[in-house]
Amino acid sequence: MFLAAVKDYDSAMESIETLNAAELNFQDIIKSPSDASCWKIDNLGEKNQCFNPELVAHWLQLCYNVEEVGRVHAIVLKCFRHSNTYVDNNLICSYLRLVELDRARCVFDGMPRKNTVTWTAIIDGYLKCNLDDEAFKLFQDSVKHGVPANSKMFVCIMNLCGKRVDLKLGKQIHARILKSRWRNIIVDNAVVHFYAKCGDISSAFRAFDCMAERDVICWTTMITACSQQGFGYEAMLMLSQMLGEGFFPNEYTICSALKACGENKALKFGTQLHGAIIKNICKSDVFIGTSLVDMYAKCGLMVDSKGVFDRMKIRNTATWTSIISGYARNGFGEEAINFFRLMESKRMHVNKLTVLSVLMACGTTKALLIGREVHAQIIKRIFHTNMYIGSTLVWFYCKCKEYSYAFKVLQHMPLRDVVSWTAIISGCARLGLEQEALEFLQEMMEEGVLPNSYTYSSALKACAELEAPMLGKLIHSYASKSPASSNVFVNSALIYMYSKCGYVADAFQVFDNMPERNLVSWESMILAYAWNGHAREALKLVHRMQAEGLVVDDYIHTTVVSACGGVEHGDIQQSGESSSHYLYS
Repeated sequence: MFLAAVKDYDSAMESIETLNAAELNFQDIIKSPSDASCWKIDNLGEKNQCFNPELVAHWLQLCYNVEEVGRVHAIVLKCFRHSNTYVDNNLICSYLRLVELDRARCVFDGMPRKNTVTWTAIIDGYLKCNLDDEAFKLFQDSVKHGVPANSKMFVCIMNLCGKRVDLKLGKQIHARILKSRWRNIIVDNAVVHFYAKCGDISSAFRAFDCMAERDVICWTTMITACSQQGFGYEAMLMLSQMLGEGFFPNEYTICSALKACGENKALKFGTQLHGAIIKNICKSDVFIGTSLVDMYAKCGLMVDSKGVFDRMKIRNTATWTSIISGYARNGFGEEAINFFRLMESKRMHVNKLTVLSVLMACGTTKALLIGREVHAQIIKRIFHTNMYIGSTLVWFYCKCKEYSYAFKVLQHMPLRDVVSWTAIISGCARLGLEQEALEFLQEMMEEGVLPNSYTYSSALKACAELEAPMLGKLIHSYASKSPASSNVFVNSALIYMYSKCGYVADAFQVFDNMPERNLVSWESMILAYAWNGHAREALKLVHRMQAEGLVVDDYIHTTVVSACGGVEHGDIQQSGESSSHYLYS
């Protein structure tokens, strides 16, 4: 063809205009910027009556904006006497590529004949726009119309089931996949990803083990799923197996593995992984650097965390947030605040996680002024509607003994969950505002929010300080009907409350029925006996405590000895036993 010899694109298009539309071939069209071509396409539409569908599809691929696609669409409407499914499918895909969902839907709705490609494209388009419910309705319509699924349709529907966490439907689709001829590595990856998204790790492992072939994507999917759902050691083991089978991880694999190391404080494995990164097992980037900062921080090694941070050439908001939260989490509140100041000076974007970390640092250091500055920024950035930030603000003001501010924040929160209420209840109890703490508990329960273990513990301590046994028993009855009934801290608070109110028998009943006990539980019960003049029982409990391998601290020792000193020639001396015998046997 003579087009091969034409160098200038405009000259080529002028030559095309002189040809009859029936003579146009896909091979005759050369690639070039679509801006220059669309005007020519309009002219072609005026002079020719029909087009090769492949030619239209090629033009659509050259379009970079919705105006260009619209021009081609207009030509299609003018020149094609009847709807062409292939052309319409390409129009739908072009509109979806430009996130023009409404226009794509108009084309879809106007098609008299739709095939599997049509349905898959429109469902995937809604899915990518996070319109999961509409995508699901379209899938149901495709089933009603008897549309046969292909591999792309199966992948699309498995992704939809994963986003909806629809385990039942996903398993049904998986069963259809197993009976179909469409199984391949992409479909199998979608199945593994679906089970991982639904939190069904065992099924994800079974699907993974049944794969005929694997790639980096499926390994990364499994490692990420294990890391995110608390199976950190399994994630590390899978990375080792992946490397053993000759697969090289990508940055997503490494980031997930480093997250697992941090959550499980697996410093040795994390350090080895860091060494492998330095040896170029994969390309180090800002995401891997941030994961290393976070991993070392979670392992308590802030020097190493800062070392990685300092060596990073590029840092993003997540990097700064990781180092700030690391310092805050490890008790270095002032350092966290200093890094936040530095972050602001570099005009880095601050997100909600950054704000939460800084507020935690301000609370631990009781940096009220800085915390108020952060609060002002929260209001300016409209973060105050976030429930987690609101709860942290309540906690922060309580830590700074600013009850009135904490109360105002709570009152202005549009939504309040158990964390929000517990923050104000525990804060009031800690500030000596026991009556207010119990009033907040009542208000919380009236709103239908169920207390958790921390809520019950704080409320029971408030009852103890008020010496309100009847109210404490009422709270005990509520706690006994909840999962908090077996919580060691709730039971320790119950022992403290009953002993403080003089109900030693009730305290011991709680102690005796505890499924597990910690040092606080033992000490609470021993002190309960000692405070209420039951020296012999206190000594016996000390003996039991020591028999179970627990160490008696100086405070318990002094309290029990003082209690025994108040018993003149009592049962202990008559039986030839002494406090020293029990405490040091």
